[in-house]
Amino acid sequence: MGKQNDAFTAYLGRAEVLADLYNGCLYQGEEVVQAGNLCEVQQFYQQRLSERVKRPTARRRERDAIRAFWNEKSYVLLAAEAQNQPHLTMPFRCMEYDLAEYARQLRYIRLKSEGKLKTGVEYLSKMGRNDHLTPIVTIVLYHGTEPWDAPKKLSEMMELEEIDPILKQMVQEYQIYVFSLEELQEEYFQTNLRELIGLMKRRSSKTKIQEYCRKHADRISRMDVATYDMICVMLNLKELQDKKEKYLENGKECIDMCKAMEEWAEELREEGEQLGMKNTLKLVAKMSENGDTEYIARLLEPEVFEQMAEKYGMKA
Repeated sequence: MGKQNDAFTAYLGRAEVLADLYNGCLYQGEEVVQAGNLCEVQQFYQQRLSERVKRPTARRRERDAIRAFWNEKSYVLLAAEAQNQPHLTMPFRCMEYDLAEYARQLRYIRLKSEGKLKTGVEYLSKMGRNDHLTPIVTIVLYHGTEPWDAPKKLSEMMELEEIDPILKQMVQEYQIYVFSLEELQEEYFQTNLRELIGLMKRRSSKTKIQEYCRKHADRISRMDVATYDMICVMLNLKELQDKKEKYLENGKECIDMCKAMEEWAEELREEGEQLGMKNTLKLVAKMSENGDTEYIARLLEPEVFEQMAEKYGMKA
Protein backbone atom coordinates (compact mmCIF):
# COMPACT_ATOMS: atom_id res chain seq x y z
CA MET A 1 0.00 0.00 0.00
CA GLY A 2 2.97 2.33 0.53
CA LYS A 3 3.86 2.11 -3.16
CA GLN A 4 0.27 2.93 -4.13
CA ASN A 5 0.11 5.93 -1.79
CA ASP A 6 3.43 7.25 -3.14
CA ALA A 7 2.05 6.92 -6.67
CA PHE A 8 -1.12 8.81 -5.71
CA THR A 9 0.98 11.55 -4.10
CA ALA A 10 3.00 12.07 -7.28
CA TYR A 11 -0.18 12.05 -9.37
CA LEU A 12 -1.88 14.72 -7.24
CA GLY A 13 1.18 16.93 -7.70
CA ARG A 14 0.20 17.58 -11.34
CA ALA A 15 -1.52 20.98 -11.69
CA GLU A 16 -4.34 19.71 -13.93
CA VAL A 17 -5.12 16.83 -11.56
CA LEU A 18 -5.09 19.01 -8.43
CA ALA A 19 -7.39 21.52 -10.14
CA ASP A 20 -9.72 18.73 -11.26
CA LEU A 21 -9.74 17.26 -7.75
CA TYR A 22 -10.90 20.54 -6.20
CA ASN A 23 -13.47 21.20 -8.92
CA GLY A 24 -14.89 17.69 -8.65
CA CYS A 25 -14.96 17.55 -4.84
CA LEU A 26 -16.11 21.10 -4.04
CA TYR A 27 -17.77 22.59 -7.14
CA GLN A 28 -19.65 19.64 -8.73
CA GLY A 29 -17.37 19.75 -11.75
CA GLU A 30 -17.61 23.49 -12.47
CA GLU A 31 -14.17 24.72 -13.54
CA VAL A 32 -13.64 27.24 -10.75
CA VAL A 33 -10.01 26.24 -10.21
CA GLN A 34 -8.04 26.30 -13.45
CA ALA A 35 -4.69 24.59 -13.84
CA GLY A 36 -3.31 27.68 -15.58
CA ASN A 37 -3.96 29.68 -12.41
CA LEU A 38 -1.97 27.33 -10.19
CA CYS A 39 1.67 27.97 -9.47
CA GLU A 40 4.27 26.01 -7.53
CA VAL A 41 5.10 26.95 -3.95
CA GLN A 42 7.38 25.46 -1.32
CA GLN A 43 6.17 21.95 -0.55
CA PHE A 44 8.44 21.07 2.37
CA TYR A 45 9.21 22.64 5.73
CA GLN A 46 12.19 22.46 8.03
CA GLN A 47 11.09 22.07 11.65
CA ARG A 48 13.62 23.12 14.24
CA LEU A 49 14.10 20.84 17.22
CA SER A 50 15.01 21.83 20.76
CA GLU A 51 18.65 22.76 21.28
CA ARG A 52 18.69 20.39 24.22
CA VAL A 53 17.87 17.44 21.97
CA LYS A 54 21.15 15.92 20.86
CA ARG A 55 19.98 15.16 17.36
CA PRO A 56 20.03 17.07 14.06
CA THR A 57 18.65 20.59 14.54
CA ALA A 58 15.90 20.27 11.93
CA ARG A 59 13.71 17.70 10.26
CA ARG A 60 11.94 17.88 6.93
CA ARG A 61 8.17 17.57 6.54
CA GLU A 62 6.67 17.51 3.07
CA ARG A 63 3.09 17.86 1.88
CA ASP A 64 1.75 15.43 -0.68
CA ALA A 65 0.65 18.28 -2.98
CA ILE A 66 0.24 22.06 -2.66
CA ARG A 67 -0.11 24.89 -5.17
CA ALA A 68 -1.01 28.54 -4.99
CA PHE A 69 -4.30 29.44 -6.71
CA TRP A 70 -4.98 32.99 -7.80
CA ASN A 71 -7.65 34.79 -9.79
CA GLU A 72 -9.17 38.26 -9.84
CA LYS A 73 -10.97 37.58 -6.55
CA SER A 74 -8.62 35.65 -4.32
CA TYR A 75 -5.24 34.12 -3.59
CA VAL A 76 -5.22 30.87 -1.63
CA LEU A 77 -3.06 27.78 -1.16
CA LEU A 78 -4.69 24.50 -2.23
CA ALA A 79 -3.24 21.33 -0.73
CA ALA A 80 -4.09 17.63 -1.01
CA GLU A 81 -3.12 14.59 1.03
CA ALA A 82 -3.51 11.02 -0.24
CA GLN A 83 -4.44 8.50 2.44
CA ASN A 84 -4.81 4.73 1.99
CA GLN A 85 -6.20 3.87 5.43
CA PRO A 86 -8.07 5.72 8.20
CA HIS A 87 -5.74 7.75 10.43
CA LEU A 88 -6.78 8.66 13.97
CA THR A 89 -4.62 11.82 14.06
CA MET A 90 -5.36 13.15 10.56
CA PRO A 91 -6.76 16.52 11.77
CA PHE A 92 -3.60 17.08 13.81
CA ARG A 93 -1.36 16.03 10.92
CA CYS A 94 -3.04 18.53 8.60
CA MET A 95 -2.87 21.20 11.29
CA GLU A 96 0.88 20.59 11.63
CA TYR A 97 1.32 21.22 7.91
CA ASP A 98 -0.85 24.35 8.05
CA LEU A 99 1.03 25.75 11.06
CA ALA A 100 4.37 25.10 9.36
CA GLU A 101 3.14 26.99 6.27
CA TYR A 102 1.80 29.91 8.31
CA ALA A 103 5.09 30.04 10.24
CA ARG A 104 6.97 30.22 6.92
CA GLN A 105 4.73 33.08 5.80
CA LEU A 106 5.28 34.94 9.07
CA ARG A 107 9.05 34.57 8.73
CA TYR A 108 8.83 36.10 5.27
CA ILE A 109 6.65 38.98 6.53
CA ARG A 110 9.07 39.70 9.38
CA LEU A 111 12.06 39.58 7.06
CA LYS A 112 10.32 41.94 4.65
CA SER A 113 9.37 44.33 7.48
CA GLU A 114 12.73 44.27 9.25
CA GLY A 115 13.82 47.80 10.11
CA LYS A 116 10.56 49.35 8.87
CA LEU A 117 8.42 48.87 11.98
CA LYS A 118 9.69 51.36 14.53
CA THR A 119 7.24 51.55 17.40
CA GLY A 120 3.93 50.36 18.81
CA VAL A 121 1.95 47.20 18.18
CA GLU A 122 3.46 46.60 14.74
CA TYR A 123 6.99 46.66 16.16
CA LEU A 124 6.02 44.28 18.96
CA SER A 125 4.25 41.94 16.53
CA LYS A 126 6.90 42.23 13.83
CA MET A 127 3.99 42.42 11.41
CA GLY A 128 2.29 45.42 9.84
CA ARG A 129 -1.46 45.96 10.07
CA ASN A 130 -1.73 45.66 6.29
CA ASP A 131 0.14 42.34 6.20
CA HIS A 132 -1.93 39.18 5.86
CA LEU A 133 -1.45 35.43 5.87
CA THR A 134 -2.44 33.44 2.78
CA PRO A 135 -5.18 30.94 3.70
CA ILE A 136 -4.66 27.21 3.19
CA VAL A 137 -7.32 24.66 2.21
CA THR A 138 -6.54 20.94 2.38
CA ILE A 139 -8.45 18.02 0.86
CA VAL A 140 -7.72 14.48 2.06
CA LEU A 141 -8.38 12.00 -0.75
CA TYR A 142 -9.02 8.66 0.90
CA HIS A 143 -8.49 5.70 -1.44
CA GLY A 144 -8.65 2.84 1.07
CA THR A 145 -11.16 0.01 0.92
CA GLU A 146 -12.45 0.22 4.51
CA PRO A 147 -14.92 3.00 5.48
CA TRP A 148 -13.32 6.11 6.97
CA ASP A 149 -14.07 5.90 10.70
CA ALA A 150 -11.37 8.27 11.97
CA PRO A 151 -11.76 11.88 13.22
CA LYS A 152 -12.36 14.71 10.76
CA LYS A 153 -12.29 17.42 13.43
CA LEU A 154 -9.67 18.20 16.04
CA SER A 155 -12.43 18.14 18.68
CA GLU A 156 -13.21 14.53 17.73
CA MET A 157 -9.76 13.64 19.05
CA MET A 158 -10.77 14.97 22.48
CA GLU A 159 -13.11 13.84 25.25
CA LEU A 160 -15.54 16.74 25.61
CA GLU A 161 -18.63 15.15 27.10
CA GLU A 162 -17.92 16.21 30.70
CA ILE A 163 -16.61 19.70 29.93
CA ASP A 164 -18.61 22.77 30.90
CA PRO A 165 -20.82 23.81 27.90
CA ILE A 166 -19.32 27.32 27.68
CA LEU A 167 -15.78 25.97 27.70
CA LYS A 168 -16.81 23.29 25.23
CA GLN A 169 -17.98 25.95 22.78
CA MET A 170 -14.64 27.67 23.08
CA VAL A 171 -12.73 24.62 21.85
CA GLN A 172 -11.54 25.50 18.38
CA GLU A 173 -13.16 23.50 15.59
CA TYR A 174 -10.38 22.57 13.21
CA GLN A 175 -11.94 20.42 10.49
CA ILE A 176 -10.40 18.53 7.60
CA TYR A 177 -12.22 17.59 4.41
CA VAL A 178 -11.99 13.87 3.71
CA PHE A 179 -13.38 12.58 0.42
CA SER A 180 -13.59 8.82 -0.04
CA LEU A 181 -13.56 7.44 -3.57
CA GLU A 182 -16.94 5.80 -3.02
CA GLU A 183 -18.70 9.12 -2.39
CA LEU A 184 -17.23 10.97 -5.38
CA GLN A 185 -19.35 11.52 -8.51
CA GLU A 186 -17.17 10.48 -11.44
CA GLU A 187 -18.91 12.79 -13.92
CA TYR A 188 -17.73 15.82 -11.95
CA PHE A 189 -14.11 15.23 -13.04
CA GLN A 190 -12.81 16.31 -16.43
CA THR A 191 -9.28 14.85 -16.59
CA ASN A 192 -8.47 11.14 -16.58
CA LEU A 193 -8.80 11.38 -12.81
CA ARG A 194 -12.42 10.47 -13.65
CA GLU A 195 -11.37 7.08 -15.05
CA LEU A 196 -8.92 6.47 -12.21
CA ILE A 197 -11.69 7.04 -9.65
CA GLY A 198 -14.19 5.01 -11.67
CA LEU A 199 -11.90 1.99 -11.98
CA MET A 200 -10.73 2.11 -8.37
CA LYS A 201 -14.35 2.14 -7.19
CA ARG A 202 -14.79 -1.15 -9.07
CA ARG A 203 -11.44 -2.73 -8.17
CA SER A 204 -13.07 -5.59 -6.25
CA SER A 205 -14.60 -7.04 -9.44
CA LYS A 206 -12.80 -7.74 -12.71
CA THR A 207 -16.20 -8.00 -14.41
CA LYS A 208 -17.23 -4.52 -13.26
CA ILE A 209 -13.87 -3.15 -14.42
CA GLN A 210 -14.48 -4.61 -17.88
CA GLU A 211 -18.03 -3.28 -18.02
CA TYR A 212 -16.79 0.19 -17.05
CA CYS A 213 -14.10 0.12 -19.75
CA ARG A 214 -16.60 -0.88 -22.44
CA LYS A 215 -19.12 1.74 -21.35
CA HIS A 216 -16.53 4.54 -21.38
CA ALA A 217 -14.40 3.31 -24.28
CA ASP A 218 -14.38 6.76 -25.93
CA ARG A 219 -12.36 8.24 -23.03
CA ILE A 220 -10.43 5.17 -21.91
CA SER A 221 -9.12 4.58 -25.44
CA ARG A 222 -7.23 7.91 -25.27
CA MET A 223 -5.89 7.95 -21.74
CA ASP A 224 -2.82 9.95 -20.77
CA VAL A 225 0.30 7.96 -19.90
CA ALA A 226 0.50 9.15 -16.27
CA THR A 227 -3.04 7.95 -15.52
CA TYR A 228 -2.37 4.62 -17.24
CA ASP A 229 0.65 4.15 -14.98
CA MET A 230 -1.46 5.10 -11.94
CA ILE A 231 -4.20 2.62 -12.80
CA CYS A 232 -1.67 -0.16 -13.27
CA VAL A 233 -0.19 0.59 -9.84
CA MET A 234 -3.47 1.11 -7.98
CA LEU A 235 -5.13 -2.01 -9.48
CA ASN A 236 -1.94 -4.12 -9.29
CA LEU A 237 -1.93 -4.70 -13.06
CA LYS A 238 1.78 -5.35 -13.48
CA GLU A 239 1.14 -7.29 -16.69
CA LEU A 240 -0.40 -4.19 -18.29
CA GLN A 241 2.41 -1.98 -17.03
CA ASP A 242 4.97 -4.29 -18.65
CA LYS A 243 3.11 -4.03 -21.97
CA LYS A 244 2.68 -0.26 -21.92
CA GLU A 245 4.78 0.37 -25.03
CA LYS A 246 2.44 -1.88 -27.02
CA TYR A 247 -0.56 0.39 -26.45
CA LEU A 248 1.08 3.81 -26.89
CA GLU A 249 -0.53 5.85 -29.66
CA ASN A 250 -0.50 9.33 -31.23
CA GLY A 251 3.18 9.97 -30.88
CA LYS A 252 3.31 8.41 -27.41
CA GLU A 253 1.01 11.06 -25.94
CA CYS A 254 -1.84 8.77 -24.92
CA ILE A 255 -2.65 5.08 -24.45
CA ASP A 256 -5.51 2.91 -25.66
CA MET A 257 -6.32 1.39 -22.29
CA CYS A 258 -9.58 -0.01 -23.60
CA LYS A 259 -7.64 -2.29 -25.95
CA ALA A 260 -5.24 -3.18 -23.14
CA MET A 261 -8.13 -4.12 -20.87
CA GLU A 262 -9.80 -6.23 -23.58
CA GLU A 263 -6.64 -8.21 -24.20
CA TRP A 264 -6.10 -8.57 -20.46
CA ALA A 265 -9.65 -9.92 -20.07
CA GLU A 266 -9.07 -12.42 -22.89
CA GLU A 267 -5.86 -13.63 -21.24
CA LEU A 268 -7.71 -14.05 -17.94
CA ARG A 269 -10.49 -15.98 -19.70
CA GLU A 270 -8.00 -18.34 -21.35
CA GLU A 271 -6.18 -18.83 -18.05
CA GLY A 272 -9.52 -19.55 -16.38
CA GLU A 273 -10.45 -22.12 -19.01
CA GLN A 274 -7.08 -23.84 -18.66
CA LEU A 275 -7.41 -23.89 -14.88
CA GLY A 276 -10.97 -25.20 -15.17
CA MET A 277 -9.83 -28.01 -17.46
CA LYS A 278 -7.04 -28.99 -15.06
CA ASN A 279 -9.45 -29.04 -12.12
CA THR A 280 -11.96 -31.13 -14.09
CA LEU A 281 -9.27 -33.69 -14.96
CA LYS A 282 -8.25 -33.88 -11.30
CA LEU A 283 -11.88 -34.43 -10.32
CA VAL A 284 -12.30 -37.18 -12.91
CA ALA A 285 -9.18 -38.93 -11.59
CA LYS A 286 -10.48 -38.83 -8.00
CA MET A 287 -13.90 -40.10 -9.08
CA SER A 288 -12.30 -43.02 -10.95
CA GLU A 289 -10.20 -43.97 -7.92
CA ASN A 290 -13.25 -44.00 -5.64
CA GLY A 291 -15.70 -45.83 -7.89
CA ASP A 292 -17.88 -42.89 -9.00
CA THR A 293 -17.31 -43.69 -12.68
CA GLU A 294 -21.05 -43.72 -13.49
CA TYR A 295 -21.16 -39.96 -12.80
CA ILE A 296 -18.19 -39.00 -15.01
CA ALA A 297 -20.32 -38.92 -18.17
CA ARG A 298 -22.80 -36.62 -16.41
CA LEU A 299 -20.25 -34.00 -15.26
CA LEU A 300 -21.59 -31.56 -17.86
CA GLU A 301 -24.74 -31.37 -15.76
CA PRO A 302 -24.17 -28.43 -13.35
CA GLU A 303 -25.89 -30.19 -10.42
CA VAL A 304 -23.77 -33.33 -10.79
CA PHE A 305 -20.52 -31.37 -11.21
CA GLU A 306 -21.27 -29.31 -8.10
CA GLN A 307 -22.18 -32.41 -6.08
CA MET A 308 -18.97 -34.25 -7.06
CA ALA A 309 -16.78 -31.16 -6.57
CA GLU A 310 -18.17 -30.72 -3.07
CA LYS A 311 -17.74 -34.42 -2.28
CA TYR A 312 -14.05 -34.33 -3.20
CA GLY A 313 -13.31 -30.94 -1.66
CA MET A 314 -12.78 -29.14 -4.99
CA LYS A 315 -15.67 -26.71 -4.79
CA ALA A 316 -14.54 -23.10 -5.45
